Amino acid sequence: MGAVNDALAAASRLEDVQFPEFTCKLVTDTFDALIAANIRQQQAFVELLQATSKSLSTYINDTKDDIGPTEILQLLSAAAPPENPTADSDPTKVVVGGTLSAAERDSLNTALEVPGASIANDNKVAETGNLTQARVDAIMEAAAKRIAANKYTLLTEMVRQGMLRLVVEDGTIETRLSFRATGFDSSSLRSTDASRTAFQFRANAKTGGLVSAWVKASASTSYSNVRVRTVDTSQVSSSTLTVDIFGGVKINFRTDYLPLNPA
Repeated sequence: MGAVNDALAAASRLEDVQFPEFTCKLVTDTFDALIAANIRQQQAFVELLQATSKSLSTYINDTKDDIGPTEILQLLSAAAPPENPTADSDPTKVVVGGTLSAAERDSLNTALEVPGASIANDNKVAETGNLTQARVDAIMEAAAKRIAANKYTLLTEMVRQGMLRLVVEDGTIETRLSFRATGFDSSSLRSTDASRTAFQFRANAKTGGLVSAWVKASASTSYSNVRVRTVDTSQVSSSTLTVDIFGGVKINFRTDYLPLNPA
């Protein structure tokens, strides 16, 4: 009965599984995740409105230093690419020691132009002739301003259209506990009894001639009894305890647009 008792003892400790705590944590964690996601969306909306509430010139001055060299290089390589590019050549003609023709200057200034931002000469800083370090730095600065202006235009368009957001319509939280305890005891006894009894007599005689006063004789007897008893005993005791805890969350989302600029 050892295995059965073990199984029953295990079943009596069901409360140790802490299934209510598991369910509670699943519910609270899901709730916290939904609230956190909604807060992140609201923060994004606030940051967007704060950014677009600035004037274009203010936004450019506040963000131009955040523009990375990769973005600047992409703009310059598109506006002033090398004449005969190779694998080892610079991706743009705007390098120290290079030169700009009149056509290249006009093309570059068109790409750099930022009207209506109170920038000197509308950000057209490219000049013909040799490119010194100062000229290259000025062009790169102007490229950063142009990229910042592009981002400002994108943000204002997003405000005009409204922000895409995720909204939870309904959901289901499901938890299950599968508990099974089994016990099994068995025993067997097998015995074997075997015996053997043997009796043996041996005799021999010897005479000297036909008649002899002397008779030599010998005799012996033998008796043996063998008894063998074997006992095989086997005992099997097994118990099985299986606990399956399952938790699932199903949330249905829909998307809509949050109007940020009712006008």
